[in-house]
Amino acid sequence: MTMPELASASSPASSGNLGPGFDVLGLALDLRCVVSALPAGRMTVDDGDGPVDLEPGDMLFGAVMAAAGRPMALTVENAIPRTRGLGSSSAVTAAAAAAAVRAVGREPVREEIYELIADIEGHGDNAAPAVYGGLMAVGSNGPHRLEIDPSILPIVGIPDARLATRRARQVVPKEVPVAAATRNVGRAVLLVEGLRTGDPSAFAAAAGDEFHEEARGVLSPITGAMIDAARSAGALHAAWSGAGPSALALVTAETRSAVIGALELVLGSSGVARALSIDFDGLR
Repeated sequence: MTMPELASASSPASSGNLGPGFDVLGLALDLRCVVSALPAGRMTVDDGDGPVDLEPGDMLFGAVMAAAGRPMALTVENAIPRTRGLGSSSAVTAAAAAAAVRAVGREPVREEIYELIADIEGHGDNAAPAVYGGLMAVGSNGPHRLEIDPSILPIVGIPDARLATRRARQVVPKEVPVAAATRNVGRAVLLVEGLRTGDPSAFAAAAGDEFHEEARGVLSPITGAMIDAARSAGALHAAWSGAGPSALALVTAETRSAVIGALELVLGSSGVARALSIDFDGLR
């Protein structure tokens, strides 16, 4: 009799949107979620407090069943802060699906895991970097890897307070004026150019957002304060990280210390500023 196989997979954190790239741009960050999977009679998850049954309507339940076709006992070790706008949901779901596929004796196919996670979450700006790593853009024809200048370094300001993605999406307007949409398209184009070249003038022209950041500002004023502080301290670019409340700042080695200090001043004892690296591995 063949014994059930324990398998594992991991996936990185990610910062979605990057300001004007709403639901399109995402950047993988070097914090990881590791999930182990073991074929079992019922679906459970243990994130450190003992196993808990998963119901059919749960996102992990659906991802594992779609990927592997049978229940699993999942164990999660997640270094990504949850409900902070750092892609924890995409990372744990991608890692769980991939681990479950390995537990039934197959090797996960990245394209299939991406499509599964993007379909479950309804958008791919976190799913793409969680699976492929690096800087990703998603559209109607799938994910695409974009170039990013190696001098660009990410910093995240992470408040202790949480903000549920569902709540953050509720305040995003269903429609925006054509003039605002045009301005945002321009910002997004220049942001991609800044990311590719490291050109400060392109980043400066890409600052701001009229799709989601203005509307979300009332939910987390500290996020806007961090963005302003990072820019004043010399960051190339600063924006909401996903649905927040974390803020992402893109800096160079010369400005990293000053920007970290500025974020720490805003956060005080109510959060932490972390210098991270870009994760280019994605799912592994």
